Amino acid sequence: MRPIIVLLTDFGLLDPYVGQMKGVILREAPDACIVDLCHEVVAHDSVQAGFLLQASHGHFPPQSIFVSVVDPGVGSDRFIVLAQRENQFFLAPDNGLLSFLIDEPVSWWRIDAQAFAAGNTFHGRDIFAPIAARLALGATPQAFGSRVAPDTIIRHDLNWAEIGNPVVDCTVLHVDRFGNCLVNLRAEHFHESPRTWLLDDGRSVVKAAAYAELAPGQIGLLAGSQGVLELAVNQGDCARTLGLAPGLNIRLTRKDTPHP
Repeated sequence: MRPIIVLLTDFGLLDPYVGQMKGVILREAPDACIVDLCHEVVAHDSVQAGFLLQASHGHFPPQSIFVSVVDPGVGSDRFIVLAQRENQFFLAPDNGLLSFLIDEPVSWWRIDAQAFAAGNTFHGRDIFAPIAARLALGATPQAFGSRVAPDTIIRHDLNWAEIGNPVVDCTVLHVDRFGNCLVNLRAEHFHESPRTWLLDDGRSVVKAAAYAELAPGQIGLLAGSQGVLELAVNQGDCARTLGLAPGLNIRLTRKDTPHP
């Protein structure tokens, strides 16, 4: 099977940055299959990037190489780390993006960035892409740096909300193309949700198993496809309706709870 390299960045597609990374990879590993996971991460948002990677990596074959470049510290003294979980590799700046792996059976390496002729502004092209290509060609992690302990990796764990509480303060992790707002409530707790919640402005949010269960324009809470609950508006844009974006908070109050 062709080696698979998966790219996750906050670069967008208006500039040549993603294309340049792909060019470097293909120059060294022309048989690589490059997958664009997402290039629309909110700029500098390593929490959103980590969530998207956590939700996605299990859908890829063994030996896939995940390259995540959401790197506001580029050019500083921040480290680059490489993690190996079973047969998958994860390459990212050490800024909390890979926090979800720290408690897993993972081996960690700190990259020796001085081994690369890199500038101070585009390590995605100058360091991350060449490493990904060489991993695809069979290089081992030891070729790029030294082994480190998990407790040396920067950790920014997601603060999971608890749906069993009468008042739930959620954080938006991601807003998708349809305006659905994915929040920090685990999907497996969906069955614990009451039928109706209230927003602070008095609008109702209805528990629904599918978008089609909601009337057009109605706000619902669903167990989405990414392992978390999501707020959605049937045939509408929930983020726009509620004024939400990644990193913003929203309060849900059980309908039978006295509303503040």
